[in-house]
Amino acid sequence: MNNIIFIGGVHGVGKTTICNELVSTHQIPAYSASRIISELKNQNFPQDKLIPDIDINQALLIEGLKDVKAREKAFILDGHFCLINEKRTVSKIPETVFQQIKPIACIVVSDAVNNIVERLKMRDSIHYEPAFIENFQDEEINHAVFLANNLNIPYYIYNQSLNSAAHLHKFITGLGVLK
Repeated sequence: MNNIIFIGGVHGVGKTTICNELVSTHQIPAYSASRIISELKNQNFPQDKLIPDIDINQALLIEGLKDVKAREKAFILDGHFCLINEKRTVSKIPETVFQQIKPIACIVVSDAVNNIVERLKMRDSIHYEPAFIENFQDEEINHAVFLANNLNIPYYIYNQSLNSAAHLHKFITGLGVLK
């Protein structure tokens, strides 16, 4: 049995930074859902973050996770609970995807909307309206809570502006899957 901790959040919220800190602190490997998908598709995701083939990508993620699960007893999976589709609307990742991933816990990373907007502008040269990012982040959080409740697993909402990293580390340690 694999112990997968799923960490999600909107683009630019800082998931990778947090995953890197968790890898360093807890000596648990982290994998990026987008990297797993990109490697199987043999192409990168569009710079504008608009994902036209969400269902196909999720099927590729499930396939790619088979190799990771064969190598790792416990790991972090950095991904999304929702994505922006080609129509520029928020699409929820289907519950069936998470039923196949079988995470033991979900963590949603959130932050102040203006911080996210600035990060996306600096990192990706993309300008999003704060209202869009606020809605996207609300959808991400609400869908994560919905999924965790339906999967009967614990979840933690980590707001970088409000919560200390110590609380996040305590949540992860409390899962009992670390070495």
